[in-house]
Parts: sequence; structure tokens; C-alpha cells
Amino acid sequence: MHRVEKSLTALTALFIGIFSPAAALAKGPDVELNLKCPNLRYVGRDATFEITVTNKGDAAAHNVLVTDMLPKELEFRTADNDGKRDGGNVVWRLGTLEPGQSRTLSTTLRCLAIGKYRNAATVAYCAELRADCEMEVKGIPAILLECVDDPDPIEVGNTVTYTITVTNQGSAVGTNVTIDCTLPAQLEYVAAKGPTTGSADGGKVTFAPLATLAPQAKAVYTVTAKGVGEGDVRFAVAMKSDQIETAVTETESTHVYE
Repeated sequence: MHRVEKSLTALTALFIGIFSPAAALAKGPDVELNLKCPNLRYVGRDATFEITVTNKGDAAAHNVLVTDMLPKELEFRTADNDGKRDGGNVVWRLGTLEPGQSRTLSTTLRCLAIGKYRNAATVAYCAELRADCEMEVKGIPAILLECVDDPDPIEVGNTVTYTITVTNQGSAVGTNVTIDCTLPAQLEYVAAKGPTTGSADGGKVTFAPLATLAPQAKAVYTVTAKGVGEGDVRFAVAMKSDQIETAVTETESTHVYE
């Protein structure tokens, strides 16, 4: 009889242990994955992506493997925490992630082309999770303005030609580029040439907007004027575009003598 009671007691204890509230709440490893991208970067610049893995469960996660799948338009630069390049991916082998433990990993990539790119990361242990984020890469139209005169000096009654060169040194198309010139009183307008039509109104010379200027492209304008008075004079040029709110200005000095 006592032996039967002991057996029943052991079974009861086992039943209680299995179905107790504490046992019911036990959930094992529970790894959360977060991926953070920059919102915006520019062509030729670096972007850093941050991955965070956290074990919110009550048991260790073993053989934790984190993979960052790189867009082909982004060039691998570096990875921290012993991340290794593996083809088009970066891989971290974290081993064991204890309950409550969190690891933050990062990789830095170079932006090669304009567009919107989606980066994806996964974490694998006894389960697998995926996280995504999107980043926009833009270009910059960096437009350089230069002006030179030829010849210098000039005699009154002779002409000087100003050559205006506009160069897009950036990575995006410049649009609606305008050139406006101002002649000093000692110079009189003769002619204007360029990729768009030039016109004169007194001492003001204006060229029609240039619709587009591609990256690394140049546009060359010329303004020819005649010396009508002596002095050390200044020819002024102002450039604007859709991407340039405040005009870029350049002046070129010319000596006019009798």
C-alpha cells in the first residue's frame, strides 16, 4: 500500500512539474532581429547598416548565424565583430546568445549608383528570421563656372572675347542652367554664342536655359565686346540652375587702354 502511495505521489509531482505555471511560461530561445539603414546617402559616399539581435527568451540560442545580403549597387568596405565577406553577403557566426543578451553588428558599404536599394538581413539558430530596410542614394550636380578673357589688355576700338565654361563635376544631371553676363560701361556688346541662344539688352547678355548638363559634361559660351572707354574693367557672369538656389558668380578683369 505504501509503495502504491509513493508511486502516486511521484506521478503527481511529475504532473505538477509539467503543467505548472512556470513550466507553461517557459518558451526557450526567442531571438529578435532589427536592421537599421540610413534614409539617404549620396553616390560615392559610405553608408553604415546596423543589425541588432536580441535573445528575449529564457534559454540560450546556439549556433547563431547572422547574414547581411548586400545589394549589388553597394560595394563592401568593412564589417565589425569579425564579420566575413562571403560572396554577396556578410556573415557573422555569433555562437551562443544567452537569455537577455544582445549583439549589435555593423557593415559599411560604398554607394555606387543612384536609386533606391533594399538591404536584407537574416538570423538563423533553431529558427530563422528576416528583416529589411530601404535606403535612397542620390547624386549631386556639382557645377563649376569659369571665365577667361582673350586678349588682355586691349586698345579702345578693339574687341575682347570672354569664354565661359560650365562643367558638371557631380554625379547627377544639372537642369535648366542659365548664364547671365554684365558688361562694364567701357565695353560694348558685339556677339554671343553658346549651346543656347544669347541676346543682349544694353549691358546685359542673357543665354536661354540649357535644359540638361550631364555629369562630367561641359557647356561653353562666348561673349565678344568692343572697348569703348579705357580702364581696368570687370566682366561679370552669374549662373543658376534648378539645383542652385543662389547664383554662382565669376568676374574677369580686362585692361582697356588708348
